Amino acid sequence: MVSEMNELFSGKKILVTGGTGSIGSCIVRELLKFDVGEIYIFSRDEVKQFMMRKMIDDERVNFIVGDVREYRSLERVFEMSNFDIVYHAAAMKHVVICEENPLEAVKTNIIGTQNIVDLARKYGVPKLINISTDKAVNPCNVMGATKLIGERIVLNANYTSVRFGNVAGSRGSVIPVLIEQMIKKRQVSITNPNVTRFIMKISDAAKLILKATQHAKGGEIFVLKMKAFKLSDLVDVLVNYVAPKVGICSEEIKVNTIGLLPGEKQHESIVDELEVPYLYDLGDFYVIKPKTPATSVQREHLALSSNVAEFVSKDELTEIVDEYIKSLLFLKQ
Repeated sequence: MVSEMNELFSGKKILVTGGTGSIGSCIVRELLKFDVGEIYIFSRDEVKQFMMRKMIDDERVNFIVGDVREYRSLERVFEMSNFDIVYHAAAMKHVVICEENPLEAVKTNIIGTQNIVDLARKYGVPKLINISTDKAVNPCNVMGATKLIGERIVLNANYTSVRFGNVAGSRGSVIPVLIEQMIKKRQVSITNPNVTRFIMKISDAAKLILKATQHAKGGEIFVLKMKAFKLSDLVDVLVNYVAPKVGICSEEIKVNTIGLLPGEKQHESIVDELEVPYLYDLGDFYVIKPKTPATSVQREHLALSSNVAEFVSKDELTEIVDEYIKSLLFLKQ
């Protein structure tokens, strides 16, 4: 498998939009394990670029400041190199912020994606992998709706999307948010203890994105298989495991239930009911081929909603949280 992946990426020129974000930067680190030719990181946050430059000292990596919303800014990058693969990870991904700023979400998640696709086609890029989310399935919020349209834009251009759920430890996700609340306020605010979400480690997400690249033919959506977690279990792990590690007595932590926020669901789905007839099982992930009806997947064996999926145990949740804490300690060195 390693040799196949190395052959896939050997000498390749690769663009990663949003390359300084949680997912984008992890994709870059995974790519650097192979004999890639060049990697161009395109993002609008110069501070994150500065920090990432210090962490990654590799002559194959190039940093470009710019915004996917700005066509000409983006085209400048496509003029620099003949890219073999583009990973589109730039996005507005926080539900509440997108609810409060819907036009900004449209500019980034829809117009930005259209810009990437148009330029990839104009410059003949063979593979484009769009990073999507389970919130694009039956969306009830602005973020999910814009990501759904982004998926359709990518599909219509015969490129590929990869869809997954909550990535543990990514910026603004539930684990770092609750840990910060606990340390600063001695309390955690949760929407509903019965909320369920799909979850996976950032490192696993990046590896599976690269694996999906290997299988991508164009015009499909890869859905990464994930276990789910209950919010009540996560709170239990944070209060009884993390709190003592940072010098806080578990009994001091107050848990507040505030109710679902605007645009939030109690449970998430990774595949729409209408996509099931086009769903193929490839082991680590499903693939949806909208133009090719499938016959191999048994509907009754699918766990496509976070409330009926296999749940991670509290021990597994503890391991996930511990990995996040260790990554923070590494970054501070």
